[in-house]
Amino acid sequence: MIVKSWQFRGYEWSQDMPEWLKPECSKRAGSPHLWVHTQAGEEAAASGQYIAINLRGHVSIHNTKPDGWVKEIIAGVAFATLVAIVAIAMLSL
Repeated sequence: MIVKSWQFRGYEWSQDMPEWLKPECSKRAGSPHLWVHTQAGEEAAASGQYIAINLRGHVSIHNTKPDGWVKEIIAGVAFATLVAIVAIAMLSL
């Protein structure tokens, strides 16, 4: 479940980098990318990509803005409601 996300917009905007991301990334001389330390190893984040952190503290890179925890909870509640409706319908027959 994604807790926070941040869009990398290049090094000219890197002064607004959040505190949770600073220990998880590095800059390499001559590279326009931000190198992020993920579970799969070091991955380059290009300008415009999103960097997200989940509940376990794992960092990942996404091309589009990842869904936050609110959308996942809403989807879970909708699924539980659907299952309850189906169960009630089956028991009433």
